[in-house]
Amino acid sequence: MLEVKNLNLIYDGENHVLKNITFKLEKGEILGIIGLSGAGKSSLLRALNLLERPHGEILFDNINLTQLSRKDLRKFRKKIGVAFQHYNLLSRKTVFENISLPLILNKENEIEEKVSNIIKKVGLEHRKNAFPAHLSGGEKQRVSIARAIVSNPDILFLDEPTSALDPKTTEKILELILKINQDMKISTIIVTHEMDVIKRICDKILYLKNGSVHYFGEVYRFFSEFEKELNEEFYKDINYDYSKLKFKNGEIIKVIFYGENVGKPILNEISKKYDITFNILYGKIEDFKNAPFGKLIIEIEGEKTNEFINELKKHVYALEVLML
Repeated sequence: MLEVKNLNLIYDGENHVLKNITFKLEKGEILGIIGLSGAGKSSLLRALNLLERPHGEILFDNINLTQLSRKDLRKFRKKIGVAFQHYNLLSRKTVFENISLPLILNKENEIEEKVSNIIKKVGLEHRKNAFPAHLSGGEKQRVSIARAIVSNPDILFLDEPTSALDPKTTEKILELILKINQDMKISTIIVTHEMDVIKRICDKILYLKNGSVHYFGEVYRFFSEFEKELNEEFYKDINYDYSKLKFKNGEIIKVIFYGENVGKPILNEISKKYDITFNILYGKIEDFKNAPFGKLIIEIEGEKTNEFINELKKHVYALEVLML
C-alpha cells in the first residue's frame, strides 16, 4: 500500500509546486492523475519516485521513503518501475537489450529467462532483435512498459503512456496495462490528460489544480460531480449546454446511473407507477473499468412529478432538477 501525507515540493525556496498532497493507493489499484499543464502532475510523479526531495511523508508498506538513506533508497527503487512519456530507449540497443537494462547485475541465464517472459507478455516476441528506429510508437511504448516491469516491481509509474498514439494503438496499450495489473497485481499510477484513459482502466482519480488536490476518490463520482469543470477545462461536450435542448413545458431532470441499475427498466417502471410521461432529450452510457456509467437528461410531465422524482432518487446514483 502507498500512502502519501502532506507532501510539499518547493523549488528555489519560493516556488510552491506541490501543496499538502494526501492520498492512499491500495495494492493492485490503478490511480489516474489528471490536471491542466502546470498543475504539478509530472512534479508529483518525480516526488513519489524521490527524484525530487519533497517535504512530508511517502509511506510504502509503512516505510517512509523520505527518511531513507541514499543507499537504502537505491535498493528500494528496484521495487519501482517507471515508463517515461518519450520512451527513453537506447537507439543502439535491440528490444531485448533495452528491456534487460534493469537486470544488468543479474546472471546471464536469469536475464534471458526474465526478459523472454516479459517480451512474450507484451507481445513483442517477433521484434526482440529490432532496434528502436524500426519500431512503431505503440511498439516503443510496449518496450518501455516491459523494461519497467521486468524486475517485477511493486509499483508502476506511467507518464502519459498514450499521449502520442492513435486511438486503436491506445486501446491496445490500455488493454496491456490492465493485463499487467491483473496478472502481476502491481499498484499503478498513471499521469494522463485523456479522460478515456481514466474511464477505461482507473480505480481512483486524483485531480490536481495549482499544485493542490482538488479531488481524490472514485472515478464515477468525479464524472458525476465535476461535469461543469470537466467541460470547461478538459473537453467540450456539445451536449453539456442543456439550455439548448428542445423541450415542451415539462420539468427537466438529469439522472446519473452507475453499476447494475444502468441496464434495468427503472425509469419505465416508476413512470408507469405515477402516470408520468417522459421524453429523453439526451443520453449516454459509458463502460468504466468497474461498472457502466450512464447519464440521461429527461423531460417529465404529469401530476405526480414530485413523487416520481423522490422514488427515482432511491434507484439512481444522483438526480438533479435542472433550472432552464
